Amino acid sequence: MSLTNIDCAIGMAGLPDESIDVIFTDPPYVGDQYEAAYQVLADHAARLLKPSGFLATYAGQYHLDRVMQILGGGGLCWYWMVAQLHTGSASIIHPRKIACSWKPILIYQKPPMAQPPKQIYDVSGGKWRFKRHPWEQGLETTIAVLSKIAGPGAVVLDPFVGTGTNLLGVKLLGEGRRYIGFEIDPATFAMAVSRLKQEPLAGRAIAEVEAE
Repeated sequence: MSLTNIDCAIGMAGLPDESIDVIFTDPPYVGDQYEAAYQVLADHAARLLKPSGFLATYAGQYHLDRVMQILGGGGLCWYWMVAQLHTGSASIIHPRKIACSWKPILIYQKPPMAQPPKQIYDVSGGKWRFKRHPWEQGLETTIAVLSKIAGPGAVVLDPFVGTGTNLLGVKLLGEGRRYIGFEIDPATFAMAVSRLKQEPLAGRAIAEVEAE
């Protein structure tokens, strides 16, 4: 297990070729940050993933066409999309006059194409948490997706760790899964370090873990 307070471009550049089974991440996609974030992901993903490894990434709908263009040009193959449904308040996209109540998770694969360890369900429930960070996603979807594409013993990379939701999902799933994560902001990094002290599920419900 490894979590480092560093720019992900530097962190990923230091990882060996074909050393990662799954990349699962949630880049910043607000304002003018999104192109640089998804570009650095595309620049490194194909090199780092093992053959048939998966990249799963959240993306906002507003720039979805451009995000898919960037990721599609990085040497990975389009696989599928999971819709994360949000209960509670919708996010208002004022420039388009849209009340948005779901978020795409885009899934790509490094050739050769192969089936994931388990069947993927392409709709997942979840809540925006906002407990630690305004962009924080719910743990339910992380568990639901990761458990299907990252088998026992998998090495999972999150280049944009945030408060650690995806890394916590890896840890809670257990079965020898390991994580590598990078987070550039010191305060957010500290939140992730604290959160990752939680232990594997061992039969506990996701709701219990989220309440801690």
